[in-house]
Amino acid sequence: MRRSLLVVGAAGDLGQGIVRIASEQGWSVVAAGRDKAKLDTAFEGAAVQTVAGDIASEAGAASLWDAAAAAAGQIDAVVVTVSAANRIAPLTEWSSDAMADLLGANLLTHFNAAKVMLPRLPADGLFIGIGGGTADFVIPKMAPVSVAQAGLRMMYRGFARERKEGAAIRELMVVSMVNGASKRDRAQPEWVTDDEVGRHVCAILNSPEEFPGPILRLDRREQVGRADSALAKG
Repeated sequence: MRRSLLVVGAAGDLGQGIVRIASEQGWSVVAAGRDKAKLDTAFEGAAVQTVAGDIASEAGAASLWDAAAAAAGQIDAVVVTVSAANRIAPLTEWSSDAMADLLGANLLTHFNAAKVMLPRLPADGLFIGIGGGTADFVIPKMAPVSVAQAGLRMMYRGFARERKEGAAIRELMVVSMVNGASKRDRAQPEWVTDDEVGRHVCAILNSPEEFPGPILRLDRREQVGRADSALAKG
């Protein structure tokens, strides 16, 4: 029986690569996002089911799970690639409301998905959240992103530490610019591609015991699919 994968944020650069490679590798994929028309365009002609939903709240995450489970029959694994763009400005120019919105879009979305979906996964299931390398460094005028990514990493460590049984949880930090659909025209040769991220995610999905984490890093394409890639141990 084919295993089913729910990819949340599937229409984004990373999401498209994960959906594409997982489908090629035999997973039954449900691609989820807020815009059904965008999803249908991104995966037109592909053997992928699409569902619309929003993980901005726990209720939204639960509704999205229900829709995906109804479409697939069951969900064996979840990958959350959701992130939101931010304004580029020094911290002193950010308001508390703007910071709250940024954390809501980049951190609380993952929290809602993990809290709601982890207990619903089978005991041998896997939940993977995709984060970024700015958890460890600050790009000028982009400190709020680092705040959100550092919080995301600690949140996933917290979930992993608290779980005594049931589905496993990992965070994959992609510490590279990504050559995806929105950046093809300006991508540099050293950037990891969306398909390479997809292959690495599938390697984790297929053999999670070889990627114990809970925090994993993908810094460069030489690490793709390798269980001995650099890990930020939890």
